[in-house]
Amino acid sequence: LSSPFSSLIKLKINNMKDQNPDDFLPEMSESEKYEVEQMMIDKAFDNSYLVLTNRATIEELLERKSKYGMKGIMMFDPGDEPDEDLFDDVIYYYEDLEEYERCAELLKIKKKKFKNV
Repeated sequence: LSSPFSSLIKLKINNMKDQNPDDFLPEMSESEKYEVEQMMIDKAFDNSYLVLTNRATIEELLERKSKYGMKGIMMFDPGDEPDEDLFDDVIYYYEDLEEYERCAELLKIKKKKFKNV
């Protein structure tokens, strides 16, 4: 990703905290691993968007299973309340993808949630 937050990306993968990423990406070339990692990042942002916009709950996301067997991949710790920085990260992500409707929706929610914005 070429956005200002790319160095800050931290995926929160439930029930996989102590595992090495190579454990669930076995015998793949580096380019295949990169592609899977990018898909995971995309999924984490999409899931975070769904939660931030109240289109899905964390519990609903935990019930779904992705192609690689991972559940609830998000850009934030589900135990923590989403903060302004999370909204900014998700907005920047969708801005890079030129999905401006999502950006506008997230910005509107952010302004309601954080009155000092």
